[in-house]
Amino acid sequence: MGDLGKMVPDALRTFIEPQIEQLSMTMEPLRCGVYGTVPKEVGEGFLWAAPIGDDCLVAVHSLRLGSPLVLEERPTDFSCIFSGSRATLLSLPERPPRPPSERENLAAFSQAGGVTRCALQAGALYESTSITYTPECLDRLRKAFPGDFDDVDEAMRSFDPASAPAEMLSVLRSFTPARAALPGAAAYFHAKALEAIAALSMRPGPAAPKARREDRELVEQAEAVMSARLSERLTAESIAGELFVSRSRLCEAFRRVRGSGVAETLRKERMDAACRLLSAGGAHIADVARAVGYARSSSFDEAFRREFGCSPAQWRQDAV
Repeated sequence: MGDLGKMVPDALRTFIEPQIEQLSMTMEPLRCGVYGTVPKEVGEGFLWAAPIGDDCLVAVHSLRLGSPLVLEERPTDFSCIFSGSRATLLSLPERPPRPPSERENLAAFSQAGGVTRCALQAGALYESTSITYTPECLDRLRKAFPGDFDDVDEAMRSFDPASAPAEMLSVLRSFTPARAALPGAAAYFHAKALEAIAALSMRPGPAAPKARREDRELVEQAEAVMSARLSERLTAESIAGELFVSRSRLCEAFRRVRGSGVAETLRKERMDAACRLLSAGGAHIADVARAVGYARSSSFDEAFRREFGCSPAQWRQDAV
């Protein structure tokens, strides 16, 4: 199998190591990622996989077996954007609701960790290109781009290939072993992995479901937590934990009731509170920043400028 540990981070090996072992493949490093071919006694084909940092993995495989095989995988929790052949989709534990095309069927889904088994038939063509995002990757994106990825879990669950963004298939086609051998491949693939999930998050979805009473109550409870504890480092996950619901459940309630995400609502709460404190006068900018949850004045200044187009000091001067 080669020393996969030196080529792929520990957290990502779980997504490809079982395949490599069961297909008796030997992996070799490329400029970006690892590549291996299927031994002739097993069948024909290849697997290429490239880590995108420590928390995201791109993989492309093409496989035709000489005899049937039940491929057992043991992944941890993940979300995935995927394009695969008909045989690949029909081998999955959860089959697609509609008959797939022969090749390049789009899918997006989230899956809890555990053992999965895929029954592969002799002679069938199994092809796929996948981008696997770990929970840590999605958390990192939510922190880096507040409000942009709050509903990505719902986007995965409700994904409809018929309404998928046109660029999604184009992005998946850009991942190739040939390109992985070129200079700049790592940066290129990193940008494409981000583009794919951003396109998924931006997709036009169905009209938001009507808010239910329990949704409104949950949102009110969450907003009460925000108002009472703005000085703390609150996140959608921490608020959901305090209210004994999942993060996705909380985000869904905000989408139904407010039409926006938890992070966006929290940001507005912080900015509204900052404006009230600035209008009152007297407090130093650094004190205002800490009072609304920013440990550093520079971070507060940057967020305030994005929201209002001017610095806190300028806003206070104009407001007084």
